[in-house]
Amino acid sequence: MQNLFYSSCPMVRRSSETFVEWSTIGGERRRFEFEREILWLQESEAVLRFVHGGEELRHESTHNDFYGYLTAAQGLDNDARRAAESYSVTAESSLVIEILSRVFQRPVVETEEARKYNLTKPQSHKSQWADVPDEWRKEEKVDGETLFPRLARIELGEEVVWSSKLSQDENAARLAAFKARWPAAQAAQDAAVLEVAG
Repeated sequence: MQNLFYSSCPMVRRSSETFVEWSTIGGERRRFEFEREILWLQESEAVLRFVHGGEELRHESTHNDFYGYLTAAQGLDNDARRAAESYSVTAESSLVIEILSRVFQRPVVETEEARKYNLTKPQSHKSQWADVPDEWRKEEKVDGETLFPRLARIELGEEVVWSSKLSQDENAARLAAFKARWPAAQAAQDAAVLEVAG
């Protein structure tokens, strides 16, 4: 059973990937190779970090784009302000509280169930996808050794989008600039072009 989930993040591209799966048949372990279409969602995540002397001392839980594309960071700004007040951290403090945001492409599959849902859902609703099954593995040779890693997400960039060293206006400008660098409209437009081409 594949793990179905809902997302409003844009699907930005498709790829055909070759996977390897192992099964035991008649007491003998056999290798099967197959190809599947993989869809890539562009998402972000953000984490609240406590930094001293350029080194991360600790971080809080990671937030995702549950409320929409690039919403992970903005969901943490209140937590960051509360933490700064709680620990009496100011712009002059050696301890820095910051929000680090990452943008990445996540591999997913569209099951038959998800495809039917996505074709009939209202446009304002989130799309349905499934995680790539854990048993679908890539095959790679590293230093003469054969490895079977999962299909990994592709990191696009990371940036500090809020800092206790900056004013409220500077932080707002920094978050706005980050969002402008990774526009949903462009990602959705790219996805639409891919849909037509596909």
